[in-house]
Amino acid sequence: MSMHVAADGVHVEYATLSRQGSRKWNEDACGCWTSGRGACFIVSDGAGGHGGGDVASETAVKTLLSAFSAKPALDRTHIESLLHKTDEAIKYAQSLSDALHQMSATVAALFFNADAKLAQWISLGDTRLYHFRRRNCRQLTKDHSVVQNYVDAGVISEDRMRGHPERNLLFAALGMSEGVQPAALEEPFSVEDGDAFLLCTDGFWESVIEDAMISTKLQAASAEEWLVRMEQIIVGHAAPQQDNYSALAVWVGSPNQVTLPWLELEQTTQQW
Repeated sequence: MSMHVAADGVHVEYATLSRQGSRKWNEDACGCWTSGRGACFIVSDGAGGHGGGDVASETAVKTLLSAFSAKPALDRTHIESLLHKTDEAIKYAQSLSDALHQMSATVAALFFNADAKLAQWISLGDTRLYHFRRRNCRQLTKDHSVVQNYVDAGVISEDRMRGHPERNLLFAALGMSEGVQPAALEEPFSVEDGDAFLLCTDGFWESVIEDAMISTKLQAASAEEWLVRMEQIIVGHAAPQQDNYSALAVWVGSPNQVTLPWLELEQTTQQW
C-alpha cells in the first residue's frame, strides 16, 4: 500500500494486486506514477502466451506511465495520443521477434491532475475502471468485446456477460492491426473527497460482482484491505481454470469516513 499527497494536501491512497491464478504464467501488469504534478494508475491484461502477453502488458504500463509523467495533462487530445504511443510501442516490439508477433494487451488507465480534484480516463479491451461514490458504483469503461455488442444489441442481458462462452473475444486491444479508436472524455471530471476507484482485469471482475465490490469497500479500512477482501471472494469461488486476476484500488481522502454518516442514517431509518 502506498500514499500520495496531492498538491493541496489531499491524500491519495492506492494498492495493487496481481495473481497468476491457475495459469502457467501471469500476463497481467499494474503500475502507477505519482508526483506533485499529477498521478496515473494503469492495469493491463496481455495476450499471446508467455514471452508475448506478459511483454505486451509490461510494455503498455511502462510506456503509458513514462509518456504521462513527461507531460501530466488531462486534455482529451493528449490522453488519446498517449495510448496511440503505447500502441505503437507494442507494434514495434511485435516486429522484433516471431514469439511476440501476435501479442496484444487490454488497458484501463486513470489520471489525476496535481491537486487530485480532476480526473480523466481511457481504456481499450475489457479491463475495467469502476468509480465509487458513497454507496454507489458506476462502471466508467465499456468493454470492447463481442459479448458487450450482444448486450448493446439486446441479444443478452448485462447480467449474462459474466461466464458467457464468448466473453474473451475482443474486437479492440493494444497491438491489434485494426480496431476501434480509444476515446478519452471530452473534459476531465470532478473528483470528490471520499471517492474510490477500482481498475481490474476480466479475471478479477468476472468473479467479483459490483454489489460485492461495494460491500467489501464498506468493510475495509484501507485500499489494501479492500483488495484483500475482494480476493477472498475470488479464492473462495476459484474455477479450475482461474484466469490471471489483477486490480489497482485508489482511495481519495477517506472513502469510508464519508460513507459512514450515510450508513448510520440508513440504519436509523430502518429501526423506525
